Amino acid sequence: MKQSEQQEQEFLSVCCSRDYELLTGKKTMTQKDYVRITYLVNALGYTQYLQLLIGRYMDMALIEEEHEEREHEIYLEYPEYYEDEGILEEMEQWIDDFIKTVPEEKRAYYVQLIEDNSEI
Repeated sequence: MKQSEQQEQEFLSVCCSRDYELLTGKKTMTQKDYVRITYLVNALGYTQYLQLLIGRYMDMALIEEEHEEREHEIYLEYPEYYEDEGILEEMEQWIDDFIKTVPEEKRAYYVQLIEDNSEI
């Protein structure tokens, strides 16, 4: 099994049911869902799975890339942008919500992965 597939299976085994349905095509993913899920996958250090998601959702990845470029331009002019807009708080909430869905016996492992790999 490829590492990307292994990371995908690990993520799908602990994510919330809504994310599972989004990632397995049972529900339609929105841009906001894509951003949140890829943020979580990246925070876990699942880089191969992240690349798989980018390829699978290329249209959303391109939109997100353009959005990040605009945000960076704003940030250069307005350094408090992320804090004032609540972006960092929202990302922290995504992590908190994810950790709450992880089964208790696996929670410490995933918290450690996030601490080791996250920029937060």
